[in-house]
Amino acid sequence: MTCSDEAIAFTPFAEHEPGLVLSLLSRSYAPYLALDSQAARAWPTDWAAYDREVSQHPDTVGACGFVTCLEGRPVGFASWDPRGRPTSVIGHNCVLPAFQGQGYGTAQIRRVLEILRTRGFEHVRVTTGDHPFFLPAQRMYEACGFREIARGHRDPRVALRMIDYQLSLRDATTLASDDASA
Repeated sequence: MTCSDEAIAFTPFAEHEPGLVLSLLSRSYAPYLALDSQAARAWPTDWAAYDREVSQHPDTVGACGFVTCLEGRPVGFASWDPRGRPTSVIGHNCVLPAFQGQGYGTAQIRRVLEILRTRGFEHVRVTTGDHPFFLPAQRMYEACGFREIARGHRDPRVALRMIDYQLSLRDATTLASDDASA
């Protein structure tokens, strides 16, 4: 099964119950958290706080993202932070394990890029882990046109090194290209 644009819908966070974002992140990252006890202690607390922010502030934080649904069922989500205009940062995003590798993550990121481009952003940054678990995310960002700009430790609570990527939205062909893996 592969992602079909007709089969998915990007719905506002406000249309979903509080706790969904935390649940999606927890289930999506469970295989990694089983390997990294430091992340398992730190990240769920951060995710719970983010979930509360999205739910309690639907016109600000909650307006900067969406839940990806397949036939009405949440399969993932994506978010962004617009405060660094003209650069935006893609924030928390994930796809549930049963739906990974089918193009939903790529569809989410392309939708975020489309939204940011129409809102006048010039650049987008995103960060992911430097660990084999994150290889699909690394490949997805690169397939969407992102280029690596840095690697290093970002969170003193976790030993995981991170990879920073950036994309220029001035190149409209980046968004128009249809990657075969999507």
